[in-house]
Amino acid sequence: MEKNFWNDVASKGAILGVIMLLSHIFEQMMMVNGNVTRMGIVGIEMIVLFVVYIYLLYRFAKGYSLKQSEEEGFTYNKALGYVVSLSLFASIIVGLGSYIYTHFIIGFEEYVKGVMNMYANILSSVQIPSQMIGTYEQMLEQIGSQPEPSIFATISSAIWNYLFIGVLAGLIIAAKVKREPNIFSNDNE
Repeated sequence: MEKNFWNDVASKGAILGVIMLLSHIFEQMMMVNGNVTRMGIVGIEMIVLFVVYIYLLYRFAKGYSLKQSEEEGFTYNKALGYVVSLSLFASIIVGLGSYIYTHFIIGFEEYVKGVMNMYANILSSVQIPSQMIGTYEQMLEQIGSQPEPSIFATISSAIWNYLFIGVLAGLIIAAKVKREPNIFSNDNE
């Protein structure tokens, strides 16, 4: 692929990555200090950010499509590749930033304690049948005993998540922004 393609993907992917990383950090802050109300706020924020993410993927793909000459066009495959590349670039930023935030800024042990407290707060605010209490206690113990994920595991998890969303969104976005090549165009005149 050409240099302009990768320059555009890098710049627009960085914008997407930073926006999604800030969202991810906000969500983690709310989880660590969480209760039912905060989780409701996180749910709304996740929906809004999902819509913003899809919209930005569309806008960036449409903008890049319009930069292509009529003779070259912007085929469905190029459009899909562009959207998936944007998602991939953003995912690396989100994964790396998430790892740095969780492991170096908060600390993994504090993060796990916060997540366990959040689940305990949520479970205490809901009436649970007595036969299910043991199951939830076992779940909390499993959360507390999870090993610290490596930087590779964190980044690869983000890559798979954003790649999945990028492919699904890309299938639709590519159909909307594609422009077939016009070999009979008179761009020179």
